[in-house]
Amino acid sequence: MAAQHRLPPNTVLLLAKTSDLSPVCSKSPLVRHGAFLFVTWPLSVNPHIRSIVDGSLLLTVLGLIYWSGLQGAFFFDDGPSILTASGVQLERLTWDGLRNAWLSGGAGPTGRPLAQLSFALNYFLSGFSPVAFKATNLVIHMLCGGLVYGLMRHVLASTCAAVPESQRRALAGVVAAAWLLHPIQVLPVLHVVQRMTSLSAFFLLAAFWLHVQARENVERVGLAKLVVAWAVLWPLSILSKETGLLLPIYVLAWEMILHRANVGRLDKFAKGLLLLAGVSAIVVLVYLQSDRGQWVWAGYQMRPFTAAERLMTECRVMWFYISLVFVPRLSAFGLYHDDITISLDWLTPWSTVPSALGLLALAMLVWQMRNRVPLAALGVAWFLVGHTLESTLLPLEIAHEHRNYLPLLGLLWVPLGLVLAGQRVRSSVHPHVLRLATALLGLLAVITALRVYPFGDEIRRTQFAVEYHPQSAQAHYEAGQALAGLITADRSSVSPWLAQIQAHYAQANALNPNFKLALLGQIDVACKTRGAVPNEVAQTLERRLVSTPFAPGDRTVLYSVKEMAAQGELCLSDADVERLFAAAFANPGVDSGVQAILWSWLADYRWLAARDLAGARAALQRSLALNPGNTSNRLKWAQLQFIAGNLPAARKLLTELRGALLSKEERQTLEQVLDAINMATH
Repeated sequence: MAAQHRLPPNTVLLLAKTSDLSPVCSKSPLVRHGAFLFVTWPLSVNPHIRSIVDGSLLLTVLGLIYWSGLQGAFFFDDGPSILTASGVQLERLTWDGLRNAWLSGGAGPTGRPLAQLSFALNYFLSGFSPVAFKATNLVIHMLCGGLVYGLMRHVLASTCAAVPESQRRALAGVVAAAWLLHPIQVLPVLHVVQRMTSLSAFFLLAAFWLHVQARENVERVGLAKLVVAWAVLWPLSILSKETGLLLPIYVLAWEMILHRANVGRLDKFAKGLLLLAGVSAIVVLVYLQSDRGQWVWAGYQMRPFTAAERLMTECRVMWFYISLVFVPRLSAFGLYHDDITISLDWLTPWSTVPSALGLLALAMLVWQMRNRVPLAALGVAWFLVGHTLESTLLPLEIAHEHRNYLPLLGLLWVPLGLVLAGQRVRSSVHPHVLRLATALLGLLAVITALRVYPFGDEIRRTQFAVEYHPQSAQAHYEAGQALAGLITADRSSVSPWLAQIQAHYAQANALNPNFKLALLGQIDVACKTRGAVPNEVAQTLERRLVSTPFAPGDRTVLYSVKEMAAQGELCLSDADVERLFAAAFANPGVDSGVQAILWSWLADYRWLAARDLAGARAALQRSLALNPGNTSNRLKWAQLQFIAGNLPAARKLLTELRGALLSKEERQTLEQVLDAINMATH
């Protein structure tokens, strides 16, 4: 019988059979062949060489798949977090420059300084080269894949110690390959700003792996690993992105499911961690209900949905994510998912209740499977834990695929755990399983390659987005914006594209009555084609600015208005611009922090475009009253003082600002104004 399973020495494989998975695995004849992830090797070949060759082959395939997408431009949130973030343009490796980079972020409560520093180092080495930035993301993704592989080898070694090492390497390779190749991972690689996600995941995976190793070796080395995991790697994960805060919950899931299954009980460490988690949960709930925690709920003033509506909708979104993992469809993937219907109550749409009950059933299933199928149980728990921050009550956008970067790993553990558990009653894995796994990995690679292709060109990317998500207002806006970039200064390229641009903007406005960027796009096109802005466009924008939720991206509208005016590209009157700003100030969802920013931009407009010095000074005073410590605005005030002829006051303020945290451009401006004052006074 064994001869029937004998394989030629150079057979190319994508999955090796499991073997000797005791107590949950049985022996397979493939052991004698030393089967690995991609190539069936003779046992005489060094196992480390086998791993290196297999890994190199996988990474080469991954690089080839992503190559076409590396050529594309920056897009979406790349602008505010990278291209216009003060401090990212690092010219020299100085402490001041590195400090500026570290503090240049505005995303999340922390500003995600470690990710911002990585962007600055990218700029230092290559400038704003999209290829270099995206290639760095790809390298981080590969490194995360290496951690997944190492973690899987360790987990399999502890749960199925009787399995030959060659078999454990193959199984770990399958999981790592599927995680690296899956099309849901495209955005953390090609959307540059999502390096925040992958970098945080890198440090979290490293910390988790060290914790697992340490708990299985309580000697001095184990203690050192615990210290490194929790005192070094965990903070680095949080400083990359706040999702790093989930490490203790991931660890708790492992302690209560897989580690408990291995040792047969919950030890004092696990019980202490469980108690700490319970206390922490109570503290968080109390904080969210306190006055200090109201800033979390205030974010819903900027969203077209309530906290309850978001929570109900996320029940459906979670199943959408699961479907993307197990049934990946090109038409379902996308950067924008604003076409997802909001759940207004538990019966609208009808799928809300079944989705919520399904998630509850999954949580109960974790408890039921924890003894019989511990790895599968941990996989489900890992997926649910990974979404506890971004897919629950925080006032974020409804859906983004990058939120599955780490949770994907849990869903891959589920079928692996079931296969290993099934080995209790079977003598070997059926040959069809091998063929199916080979086909599935190949299919993932093909789908990912097809998904990557549009990202190599901005027109192609945005047109594909509209084709796959025709009900997305954001997708239509970006498609119109990409085509509008083809309009040249002499208007020779207008006619082929104008109708299509206007159609995309009109569709975006029709799909989302809260949307404002498409109206800005219509203004931009009218100005580029030297036409007049229709009154209804400006009036609709004014009405939406005052009466609809002021979303985070809506600030872009007013920033773009003042920038277009400063560059002489705006065809709106001063009165129109003033009304747009006044509408934003009148919006009840615009808090004092946002108002301070808007007053500063209005000051820019009044001086740079309208040449209204008194108006600029009045607007900037309003901004400084709301945020007196803002160094950029204090520098602007010094400039206005200089322009007004108040040289002593300008000099005093500029001298004070010499020790402040300023961007490179701001520091150059400071020195130039000081030089001008010195020349004027001598």
